[in-house]
Amino acid sequence: MFRLKYVPEEEADDIRQLLAEHDIEFYETSAGRWQISMAGIWVRDKQQAEQARVLIREDQLERSRNMKTPNIGEYLMGYFQHARQNSAEAFFTLVAIGLILSLSILPFIL
Repeated sequence: MFRLKYVPEEEADDIRQLLAEHDIEFYETSAGRWQISMAGIWVRDKQQAEQARVLIREDQLERSRNMKTPNIGEYLMGYFQHARQNSAEAFFTLVAIGLILSLSILPFIL
């Protein structure tokens, strides 16, 4: 129903509360120790799942209307916070970027 990866805790709490207010039974899964599983909120009943999809879609549309575009400083701060929380992912991303750039530039240097 709702993936929890990269979702702020406040937003996840709002979704939990929204489902609880509408008497939709749900359960959660975590990403696990190595962060390779799907962290999310799930609904077993198909009818409740459809109702939950509609409610979540409306909530997300409302959030997107009220969202402001971050300036460059806020964007960089968000990246550094993410990198601090997910240091291995940030490190390997930077390594991949460096590798791709070096492979792209190497033919022009030689």
